Amino acid sequence: MYVPKLYAPLLPGSIYPDKKVALPAKGRPAMVLVCPVKGDCREKEILDRAAQRGLVVLAGRGTKADLLRTRTEADAERIGWLLVAPTADFLRTWTDARAQGTAAAVMGPPRHFAGPLLSSPSKKVLFASLLSDESFGAPDETVLKLYSPNKEGFLPNEAFRDAVEWLAGELGAR
Repeated sequence: MYVPKLYAPLLPGSIYPDKKVALPAKGRPAMVLVCPVKGDCREKEILDRAAQRGLVVLAGRGTKADLLRTRTEADAERIGWLLVAPTADFLRTWTDARAQGTAAAVMGPPRHFAGPLLSSPSKKVLFASLLSDESFGAPDETVLKLYSPNKEGFLPNEAFRDAVEWLAGELGAR
């Protein structure tokens, strides 16, 4: 689990932190980061961006959101998911279990995850994928962001940055 370092304002009402006065991280919005066993996850970039936004992050290869409900650092009502290249089996299990949380950002090709998540009206969903000729029908509430591939043919860093920023906004991180 990654807990952000928080600081008191330099002056009352200031946006600048006083690095000499640390504050405890209590009741912060949280994000569960689920990376694939093999492949591109960009965990460092995701964790850096989440720390900047003050998100508590639980990173792993499976769903462990129950840990967040028992921790004082995380607010159990403000949990989001960042699923990087999830398999169809993982998504089916995840949606069937009605994973706790209010928002989910899913990174990867839409043909792998469109079906299971679109039937889950309890969460706001962001799909981030590479540009493609495939059609992707999504409900009006769903956010779809398409990116050009980087030099290696994967999603660019901007896609991961945008997903964390979107989750932070949905969870009310300040």
